[in-house]
Amino acid sequence: MATPIPTNRARFTIDEILRATRGTLVRRAVSPREPVGIVTDSRAVAPGNVFVAIKGESHDGHAFLSAAAKREPAVIVVERGRAAGCDGACWVVEVDDTLVALGDLARLHLEAWRVFGAQKKVLAITGSAGKTTTKELAAALFRAIGPTHHTAGNLNNRVGVPFVVLGLQNEHRFAVLEMGMSLPGELDAITSVARPDVSIVTNVGLAHSEGVGGPDGVEREKGAVYRALEPSGVAIVNADDPRVMRASKTTRAETVITFGLSGAAAYRVVSREPHAESGSKVTLVTPARPLTVHLPLPGEAAAIDFAAALAAQEAVSGGVLLSPEAIERALATVRLEGRATLTHLGQDIVVLDDTYNANPASMRVALSTLLEIAGARRKVAVLGEMKELGTHAEPEHLALGDVLAASGVTLAIGCGGLISRSLERAAQLGVTCVMAASTEDAAREATARVLPSDAVLVKGSRSVGAERVVAALIETWPFPENSATSGSG
Repeated sequence: MATPIPTNRARFTIDEILRATRGTLVRRAVSPREPVGIVTDSRAVAPGNVFVAIKGESHDGHAFLSAAAKREPAVIVVERGRAAGCDGACWVVEVDDTLVALGDLARLHLEAWRVFGAQKKVLAITGSAGKTTTKELAAALFRAIGPTHHTAGNLNNRVGVPFVVLGLQNEHRFAVLEMGMSLPGELDAITSVARPDVSIVTNVGLAHSEGVGGPDGVEREKGAVYRALEPSGVAIVNADDPRVMRASKTTRAETVITFGLSGAAAYRVVSREPHAESGSKVTLVTPARPLTVHLPLPGEAAAIDFAAALAAQEAVSGGVLLSPEAIERALATVRLEGRATLTHLGQDIVVLDDTYNANPASMRVALSTLLEIAGARRKVAVLGEMKELGTHAEPEHLALGDVLAASGVTLAIGCGGLISRSLERAAQLGVTCVMAASTEDAAREATARVLPSDAVLVKGSRSVGAERVVAALIETWPFPENSATSGSG
């Protein structure tokens, strides 16, 4: 589900809007008012807002100019030659590209935010897997040292990131921004708006590789967050991932900090003791100290994400070292919906809900996490296909079948599409597989075949809608009293 665009109270003058967007004023306001708040949905326009008519996947804001004008905005921003329909009493500004103009306004707001008070810092996080977990962990740690604003939900694209930035208020000291990409140049455009001081690439895999030319393209595109750093910035780099290491070579930042399992990592996970369904005890070695804390998220990948988040927190705060107790209090606030969230159902069934998205790297992480949290339980995986892999789709789905078999899954249920190739391969290796034709059929199969005390992983790309399987399981096996959940992603 798409995250709703948040409201904002960002303030501009008409002259600032014109300078920032390199726009042309084609109509003066009859009764000028101070522009407050940027919106791109004509239905959300309130008196005094700035309506930016962007072209989305299914709608073009220019088709709703008349409706927007009737709601008394202070300013309407349109593409050149498309002002027809702006029949209200507001200022009308024409620009070359309204999506770029949205970013321009966000950048202006960010620059004003930086000026208001010292030590304002922006953290940019991207990666093929784990970026949301890292973002939430970092935001929790940052909040322990100062007011922090961070990305909500999936607002990580060229529309979402500007709106997150526009939500910054003067009292915020830190901005933690998740950034995604599916097209060439997308992250370059986003980082030109957000201008990070610290950047993390969690890993480089095949996620969204179809649109950028495979793994090399993903490496190049993800490296944008490093290229955007000034010499005074900090690049935080996954020492276990050769592609991330290569991408970091493009940075101008003079400070590079590594994290991971590698013996060369500055923030290194040296041991991890899983605690069944309550996360794990993690020990890190850092440049300043050894550190042991309870991480309330399952899986090795979450521990590595924590190492990255801690490196970022200590970098942006000038070396402030939170106590283990303060870190644990901060981590206890982390909530992740649909990203490896543990849900306890009736009859002692545990569901690992990782339905937000899927790619080869995150599938492997999820199956590893299932193995960890299952213990002696029977392991069941309900899987949807991995989208946007281009020419890698067929071989990666076949390879996933080998991973399924090696993970000890007893029963695998597919949601149709290319995941059937994974299940065909897993079946050859001894896994009991049910190849449903659709997500709805998979939900019916799951509710019929899941048994008491099973551990069930549900995962697939966003468009598969695998959350419907989770909903069906919850309906069939209702929450017991005193149910518990925890999350990672």
